[in-house]
Amino acid sequence: MKNLIEFSNQSSLDHLNINIRWLKEWKLSKRREHMYIFPYTTFWIVLSGTAVIELNHIRYPLKKGDIVSIAPKTALAWGEVSADQPFHYLSLACEAKVGAMDFIHSYRFPHVVSDAPSEDIHALIEEWRRLADDYNAFLQPFDEKDIKSSEKGYDKPFPLFKLNTDQTIQHLKIRAKGMLWVQQLFQTIRYRLPEHPVSYDDRVFEICDYVEKRLDKPPSLEDLATYVSLSKEQLRTLFQTTYGLSPMKYVRHARLQRARDLLMLTSYPIKDIASQIGFEDQHHFSRAFQQSEGMSPMAYRRRLLQHGIKHE
Repeated sequence: MKNLIEFSNQSSLDHLNINIRWLKEWKLSKRREHMYIFPYTTFWIVLSGTAVIELNHIRYPLKKGDIVSIAPKTALAWGEVSADQPFHYLSLACEAKVGAMDFIHSYRFPHVVSDAPSEDIHALIEEWRRLADDYNAFLQPFDEKDIKSSEKGYDKPFPLFKLNTDQTIQHLKIRAKGMLWVQQLFQTIRYRLPEHPVSYDDRVFEICDYVEKRLDKPPSLEDLATYVSLSKEQLRTLFQTTYGLSPMKYVRHARLQRARDLLMLTSYPIKDIASQIGFEDQHHFSRAFQQSEGMSPMAYRRRLLQHGIKHE
């Protein structure tokens, strides 16, 4: 009899997506004055030096051998950087989601792990460098000015690359190696992770995705309930259990989060942002934003500019 191997069941990771966006090596000899907003899930490995950073206003001291996990939309501010030697670290950023849920939130990754075995850290560093070589080779054929990056700003237009067959093979190799690197890191800090990820009803994924794609025309409670074949009361209970808030408060939160992202990361006019998140005019948007943030959208953007906020 043949050895047949099959796993056709649906699983909680059917909608897992890990897509590498950057690999960067940094050496800092002084603290950065700017605050940074991370658009992707980002991991650091500290190679040398010491520093103090703030992630969403919480301070973390860093030293050689530390692993740092940063969720998307996290604000980073620099406190101190060692004067005797540069603060040297490797950075890998990726889209890492299960459906609409952020991967490292689902598995409660600690922001900083300081006691991982040195041999595991070394293996991660070596694999990062091999992955960086492959990524660099993949990028060689493209015109540098056409490659989208945080340094150039994400609000500028960049071309969509249509990959040929050889480039597709290279890209698949990078994605596979990137997923293996994340798996290796996951295994390295396994002792700091829970036995099970945060549990979500699959319909929550579906609704979150549905809402994110329709922020310009926000769905009603009835629309959401119909989409997942629940009564409105059942849907309220599901969201209250998962998020601790009602479905429509979630929709409002998603719209205003998109507004904050656009105010931070683009130079779009306020009226255009209002339209993109489904407000009938700038006045209604400004009033909702004021109620949420305690300031107008324009004041929010001015404050970001005054603090030199960028995205990394």
